[in-house]
Amino acid sequence: MIGIAAVFGAISIFAADFWVKSQAKADSEEKTSSIPAPVVPKVEFKTIVVANAPLRYGMELDRAQLSEIPWSQESVPQGAFTTINGLLADGSRVVLSPIEVNEPVLLTKLSGPNGRATLSNMMTPGMRAVTIRTDEIAGVGGFVTPGDRVDVVLTR
Repeated sequence: MIGIAAVFGAISIFAADFWVKSQAKADSEEKTSSIPAPVVPKVEFKTIVVANAPLRYGMELDRAQLSEIPWSQESVPQGAFTTINGLLADGSRVVLSPIEVNEPVLLTKLSGPNGRATLSNMMTPGMRAVTIRTDEIAGVGGFVTPGDRVDVVLTR
């Protein structure tokens, strides 16, 4: 009698274990089938010009220092160039603000076509520079270069 009870007890343990595992499997399949696949938004890309090497004040740009890479159209910075040809089409440009590697080349960080890296190039139209008293040691020469417009004021 004890032997028969032990056999039925073992069978009931295996049956209960099988039933619990099948219920757990059915629950996990139900949960995974009800989870929708994540919706990946479509990102549009646009080509922009970036620096291949660090560009410092006064450097003249050439093709070897630049490359075109895809950039998210939503986050294209204002004043970014879309092609190297468009950047260099009107003439060479000079760097007025430092540009690091893989940083977009922006219009605000460059001189105009065939421009120079001078103080006059950093001034916006309508602005005027003011003279300051210096001595011979300060060495502030070279700020006014040929082609710059100056106001001459005579006082007596």
